[in-house]
Amino acid sequence: MQNRVRSMLEGALLSGVFLILLFVTLYTPLGIITAMALPVPFTIYAARHDVKKSLLMILASSLLTLFIGALPSVFSAVFAGVLGIVMGTLYRRQGKATAVFLGGTVAGLIFFLLSILASFLFFKINPITSIQTLLQESLEMSQSMLDQLGATDPKQMEMMRELVKRITQLVPMLLIVGSAQFALINHWLSRKILNRLGTPVASFPPFRDWKWPKSVMYYYLIVLILSVFLASWNSPQWVELILVNLKPILDIMLMIQGLSLLFFICYHKGWGKGLPIFAVVLVFIFPPFPFILSLVAIFDLGMDLRSRFISTK
Repeated sequence: MQNRVRSMLEGALLSGVFLILLFVTLYTPLGIITAMALPVPFTIYAARHDVKKSLLMILASSLLTLFIGALPSVFSAVFAGVLGIVMGTLYRRQGKATAVFLGGTVAGLIFFLLSILASFLFFKINPITSIQTLLQESLEMSQSMLDQLGATDPKQMEMMRELVKRITQLVPMLLIVGSAQFALINHWLSRKILNRLGTPVASFPPFRDWKWPKSVMYYYLIVLILSVFLASWNSPQWVELILVNLKPILDIMLMIQGLSLLFFICYHKGWGKGLPIFAVVLVFIFPPFPFILSLVAIFDLGMDLRSRFISTK
């Protein structure tokens, strides 16, 4: 009885934390940050209690969200709950960090796909075209404002229009990357809290030791070659769709590999954390830098630069 009462109190407390995070997400500018933390309360609870109790927490939180927002708030609660239960259950079963991350990514991806399907079947709404229309309207509004200020860049605006037109083709990539992002941030936050609560959780190896299988290099080169050759051919639409979505995912993977190599070298050289942090900032402010990291990553995968560096040292 004491354990049951304690689990109920813990569920009520974590549901309250979720509702606070949801309120901040819906009604404050901090929503971009707190949205990523929505699955954390469910993950913590599922890591410490069984699936049945975790499902009851999702049900209670989903009903309570109706007092904060409309139907979309229930969607947020269910998504956060599903992701949290999957990752929390894997934590409770002493799963490795990689397995937990992949489980969370797959769970998020399946939920997104089912949500799109349900929206189309039951509400006759295509969320993809709705987002595309919203982006087009925002783009036209931005162009109107820039025209009045005399700061319009025709080439840049044309690139933005082309990107909006192709948004439907990039949906698979966006869903995969978005699911992986939610799973990674959820793992990072939940692990810190669970360790403080006395529930040990497996961690990823240090970022400097991250390294993809060598096959990733071959996949990237194949996709790159096919993209170049098929651009001049009348290739099937499904082939183009696969290449358009695979290329950005592989780009991100190689960029991570390149950053990891830089962290590796700085660690063994004793250069501190300043240069690696600056490199991460450059990824977002200097567009050619991710491409440079990708090239470095290809050499690292093909020639095992880390082993060469250690042997030379």
